[in-house]
Amino acid sequence: MGKISEKGKKFLYLLLISFFSICISANAKADGVKFGFMIGYTGDYAAWAPPLDNAAKLAVEEINSAGGINGEKVELIIEDNLSTIEGSVKGARKLIDVHNVPVIVGPESDPLVAIIQMARDNKVPVITSSAGTQAIDKEGGTGKYIYRVNASDSFLGVAYAKVMLETLGKSKVGLFVENLEGTMSAGDTFTRNYERFGGEIVKTVTLTPGSNSYYNELAEMDKSGVDTVLIAAGQTTGVTFFKQMYSRGYDWTICVTTDLQTDDFVAGAGNEATQDVFALVPGQVESEESWQRFSELYAAKFGEEPVSGYYQAETYDAIMVTALAMQASGGLTGEGVDENMIDIATPGGAMVRSFADGVKELASGNDIDYHGASGNVNYNEFGNAGAPAIRLLKVDNGEWMVSEVIDSGAFPPS
Repeated sequence: MGKISEKGKKFLYLLLISFFSICISANAKADGVKFGFMIGYTGDYAAWAPPLDNAAKLAVEEINSAGGINGEKVELIIEDNLSTIEGSVKGARKLIDVHNVPVIVGPESDPLVAIIQMARDNKVPVITSSAGTQAIDKEGGTGKYIYRVNASDSFLGVAYAKVMLETLGKSKVGLFVENLEGTMSAGDTFTRNYERFGGEIVKTVTLTPGSNSYYNELAEMDKSGVDTVLIAAGQTTGVTFFKQMYSRGYDWTICVTTDLQTDDFVAGAGNEATQDVFALVPGQVESEESWQRFSELYAAKFGEEPVSGYYQAETYDAIMVTALAMQASGGLTGEGVDENMIDIATPGGAMVRSFADGVKELASGNDIDYHGASGNVNYNEFGNAGAPAIRLLKVDNGEWMVSEVIDSGAFPPS
């Protein structure tokens, strides 16, 4: 066999380059785009995990059925943040360094605050569907890589204060607050707004996370003479606290914040200990077209109706707005999401209720305004959204029941 000429060598070289380019292109196409999804599948937030997981998967399925983002199918990469700061840092590090995700959706208050700088350093937007903490009220928006689809504690603080004063008629209360980021935030925003509207916090008692006994804290509040208390605590502390409160026979009117608004909490603390406990939850207007559409899709896939205010709609929307922002960028990067996130979900563009409709409008060169299952996701400059309605819940024989739906559109700002 003779030697290959220089011209032949050049031809083979170009042929190999072409071959490898095709292979690389094919692999890139097959890889699609990965969305990190990180919530507390275990720990204090575990009660919310199954419905939130369902909502995220429903959104991804819809996006892929519509052709994916800029022609690429979405793959959901799931991490359990263990409902802790440490678990969140470890999970986010894995999502970014190992899986190379361009975005992370889902983390709750403490887990989110722990990874803000990591998100910015790596230009990976984090989009939460349940973190209420006021610590991120001004931490997000374009260039900051943090976005929130659910209502802030600042908004909920106004709602709790208004409902406590006007609906329940309570002008003096005591406050139990667990020493955690999310629960302290809820307590702070309630205190600020309750006092602003004319209420009086007679006593504030701090609860140590993971304590075996809260009898001293209960006795301290009892000495204050209040007949109504608000409890901002996580699941683990909440169960212990309520059992001990019931065993001592304290007869307060009780409200709790969002961390305790689960069936698991009621079951763990016991029907008797939780009977007639009140709570507020931001919710959806169930007559609105976007909620009805989401509800029908969810029920058809999972055999049960979604629950308004349970962060299912917010989780679905968090995936959707992220996908539409990426679609609008024309690429698959976190930077593209950050640059377009606010623009695709604020008034001024064509109203869309689905990913497919959003893609169609963007392809026609139109701006879009996403109206989601959770409501009109109208971000402010800091990447925060609100809630169209508030539901007053009450435990009756072991079940959370809607006592009243309150229009929160006229509530003053925090």
